[in-house]
Amino acid sequence: MNATAPVRLRTKDGTVRVTFDALDRPAVHAPTWEAAAFGLGWATARHRRTQMDLLRRRSHGRLAEVLGPQAVPADVRQRTLGLPHVARACWELLPPPQRRTLAAYAEGVNAAAPDGDDEPWVPVDCVAVAQQLLQELSSDGQDVRMVEVMRRTLAPAVVQFLLDGQDEFAVGIDGTVPAPRRSALPVAEVKTLMAEPPGPPGPLVVADRRPVGSNAWAVAQGGTAVLANDMHLELTSPSLMYAVRLVVRETTVDGVTVPGLPSLVAGSNGRVAWGFTRLPADTCELRELTPGSTPGTYWHGDREERFTVRRERVTVRGADDVEVDVHETPWGPVVDRLRGRPLVFGGNLTDPTALDFTLTGLYEVATVTEAADLLNDCGMPPLNAVLADAAGDIAWTVTGRHPRRAGGPRGFSDPVRDPWPTPRLAPHELPRLLTPPSGYVVSCNNADAAGRTAALGWNFFPGTRARRAAEALATAGPHDEAHSAALQLDLDAALYTYYRDLALRHLPERGPSPLRALRDEVLAWRGTSHHDEYGLALLVVFRELLREELFAALTRPCRRYDEAFTYCYNGHEGPLRRLLDALAPGLVPAPWPGPAPFVIGMLGSARALLTRRTGTAEPVRWGSVNVLAPTPLGARSVTGPPAGSEAGLSGCPESLRVTQPDFGAAMRLVVAPARPADGLLTIPGSPSGAGPEEREHLARWTAGRSHPLSPSGDAPHRAPDGAHRPEPLRTPPGRTP
Repeated sequence: MNATAPVRLRTKDGTVRVTFDALDRPAVHAPTWEAAAFGLGWATARHRRTQMDLLRRRSHGRLAEVLGPQAVPADVRQRTLGLPHVARACWELLPPPQRRTLAAYAEGVNAAAPDGDDEPWVPVDCVAVAQQLLQELSSDGQDVRMVEVMRRTLAPAVVQFLLDGQDEFAVGIDGTVPAPRRSALPVAEVKTLMAEPPGPPGPLVVADRRPVGSNAWAVAQGGTAVLANDMHLELTSPSLMYAVRLVVRETTVDGVTVPGLPSLVAGSNGRVAWGFTRLPADTCELRELTPGSTPGTYWHGDREERFTVRRERVTVRGADDVEVDVHETPWGPVVDRLRGRPLVFGGNLTDPTALDFTLTGLYEVATVTEAADLLNDCGMPPLNAVLADAAGDIAWTVTGRHPRRAGGPRGFSDPVRDPWPTPRLAPHELPRLLTPPSGYVVSCNNADAAGRTAALGWNFFPGTRARRAAEALATAGPHDEAHSAALQLDLDAALYTYYRDLALRHLPERGPSPLRALRDEVLAWRGTSHHDEYGLALLVVFRELLREELFAALTRPCRRYDEAFTYCYNGHEGPLRRLLDALAPGLVPAPWPGPAPFVIGMLGSARALLTRRTGTAEPVRWGSVNVLAPTPLGARSVTGPPAGSEAGLSGCPESLRVTQPDFGAAMRLVVAPARPADGLLTIPGSPSGAGPEEREHLARWTAGRSHPLSPSGDAPHRAPDGAHRPEPLRTPPGRTP
């Protein structure tokens, strides 16, 4: 089929017309929103049918049917959680209009490939894809388990220190910087733990999970509001995001969706623009049970309850089926054990009332207040929502269902203190901020006073990226689409300045040749995460090794108690710096004799690790270790590296331009609702996710180039980045020009 040929589709509501622009992006023209859902399903399936099938399979534990034994552990986890059963219950609870929208979408999907090999798409498959996003953006309970084990094995002062909520990079949603505070270091307790000899080698203690989330800000200036949103997720082949335009009567909606969802997850309707970032909300429960006095029962506190057994059969391609018996309790399924005792998981992921498809209502809202009202009562992953409207107003609020909590780090749920089911906050109790005096709102997964006051969560990421964005937004100048697009590509990596200075304090200016070489490599770094930087790769690994050594020493009792223990506190940068600031004899992990040998030893180990990874002992460019490598969905992947990616990726998790080889901005959106034709959109991949076009789109994304948001044009846009790109880098140490 010609990629630009328009298509006419018949629906019960009338004819749907689908056109394609020069980039093969679809525009769906429909008489009703239900008909538009049909057209969206048809267009998405035309490009991404295999991806849609893999997404629903991943969510409901059916990947092994097509991928074989390698997918069995993940399938068993999903079946244990019972997500297919939750999805069916969710579907039954949806309001009739939403059920009709999902049904229309499914009809469109099936109309795109009526004779294909894939199973027919059914409405509950849309719920499966929504569950996958909810799961990826929510806690899996490991942080709850971490807190419980720490409280059972460590002194209270050490627990408080390791879970300290103070953040030296803190910044409010409106850009306000709070007064800095630091908690005291429990010196005596730390010395005792540091003196313990290292245990046997094992898995890493520090769980450096991807900072799944996003950057988002909205600026009100001169009567116009601009929204910027870049969602950081796993980079996949094909891309997770899919660009589309929906046109119904007088309303045009431009934005992105996830294949399998009947709604746009970020975009603009010409009156309001919306975008989201991850909110690390406290939405899951872990309960520890004891086998009951009679078979088939468990005790939880003084309450004895019967459990049922649910048998799950996982079909495995090329191997025997796998059967799993799941114990179902009144609090949820048994998902794991701690020292022989069953652990039960519950929360939004296993609650059929936690998801719905109210998000499609954003197509018709006219103001940020209307949008905030809708999002506060929307069943979707707990997220920060950033909004802008054509009248020049901006807003921040949150989405999702939120349990009523006391606040602060929380371990296992108590049978008396924590009732089940957990009461929820009402929509009107969720915080929001409308057009503050600063003229902007910013959210980058960091903590904020409003979220903490409402006890929405505690395991927040530090405000490194949010502080950088707020500083840029507070400056004078035209905060238009071009400015926001350039800010999305900002490469400042000032977090590593601390580690550069730490290394230089302990590396002698006149020392043995290996130490001089380390010093020269550290000095070569110029403060950014540009792919041509030297020294950053060494500092990144140096920080990782320092972190692992120090926190592994402080949590050795935790690992002895629970061999699966990980320290997965997202705000660990503060405790880490306080430990490093206090380095002294007795405050370094045994058997290191003192601070200088410890720091220099970690630098040497970092250089050795880089040598093994890169095959050279010479200093390396950041881009040589940060090379784009999207994760293939199933057997389908891009053949070879994308054109232009040989230079590697600029950016790192601590820069506004977040990148790792398989992680980064799954889309970058910039739009002013009053002038949507000037909006910009970047996706790391083509609509089809295959062929030469895929390589070209990946190369553009790698280089930081955008296309117009509107599918009516095809001229690529290069965001100005002169202010954010380092000057030409000097020759790396040990080399000649």
